[in-house]
This record gives sequence, structure tokens and C-alpha cells, in this order.
Amino acid sequence: MIKKNIIQYLLLIALVILSIFFYKKYIETDKDVSQKQSEIQKKYENPVNEENDETSNTIENLKYVSKDLLGNTYIITAQSAEIEENKVDRVQLVEVLAKIIQQDDEIIYINSNFADYNKINNNTVFRDKVNVMYGDQSIYANIISLDFSKNLIEIQEEVYFKNKNAKIKADKIELNFENKKLKISMDKQDDKVEIVSKY
Repeated sequence: MIKKNIIQYLLLIALVILSIFFYKKYIETDKDVSQKQSEIQKKYENPVNEENDETSNTIENLKYVSKDLLGNTYIITAQSAEIEENKVDRVQLVEVLAKIIQQDDEIIYINSNFADYNKINNNTVFRDKVNVMYGDQSIYANIISLDFSKNLIEIQEEVYFKNKNAKIKADKIELNFENKKLKISMDKQDDKVEIVSKY
């Protein structure tokens, strides 16, 4: 009698296990398949929303960080950015802040209202109310071109340079950000660089 009861219990347990296995294998799988089918169907029913997401080329709060072979780190952030349709490597930035952190931990800060940034070589053209600051030097201009292949910052249009000893107005300033050498010039040979100093 006891053996019969044990056998019945074992058969009952086996039946329960088989039922659970059958349920998981076939019924739940059918539910997953139908759920996936309904998701796919929704995507096909609303193709406009999906397409809008893919074609949207405006990015908010963008940040790029890169490091060159000399150990300089370039960080550029923008409030918003737009990628040109046919030029994926170029990004148009708005409300831009950039900094070049050099090996000796000296930092060059650049900010502007707009900038054109190249994602491949990191070269950047800053436009509209541009400002460069490093140490006690400040430079203001309309356009600043940053060229990493030449380690050069080219500053143009209504250039105004100042530090604690001097104020300079010129058409163009070139700053080598590796050795910090400045070259100040005018577009026309007859025009002269204006310098006000405290010597």
C-alpha cells in the first residue's frame, strides 16, 4: 500500500514537471512570438516617427574629447550641434567652449557663439565673438582657426590682444600652441599694428 502511494506521488510530481515544461516550451514561446509580431507591426504602421528619429541631425549638449601624439588633450563642448547631410565628418556647433590641455598642464581656453568642427582631424573654425585665454593673455576676434596638423591657432578680423603689460590691435595673430610663440601682422603692408604698453 505504501509503495502504491509513493508511486502515485512520483507520477503526480512527474506530471506537474511535464506540464510546466510543456507550458514554458510552447505556450510562452507563442506569446513571445505574437508580442514581437505586434511590435514589428506597430513599426510598419507608424513609419513616420521612426524615420524622423533617424533623419534628425540636431544634437543637444555635445562633447568631443581627443588626444594627439604630443599628449595634448582637446575637449570641445557645445549647447547644440548640427551634422551636415552630405558631410558626416563636419559638425556645426552653437555656444561653443573648447580647451587644449597640454602636457605641462597649461590650458588654452577658446569660446565662441558658433564653430565648424571636423571630427576626423579635430580642426575647428570658431566664429562670432571669439575669445582665446591662456595664462594672463586674452585675445578677442571674429574668426579663430585651430589647425592641429600645424599646432597653430590663427586669429583674424578685428583682433584685440591684451595682457597685464600691453594692449594690441591687429588684423591677424598666429599662436603656436606648442611653443606659445606669437606672430602679429596686418593684412596691408602700409597699415601698422597698434600697441599700447605700460613700460
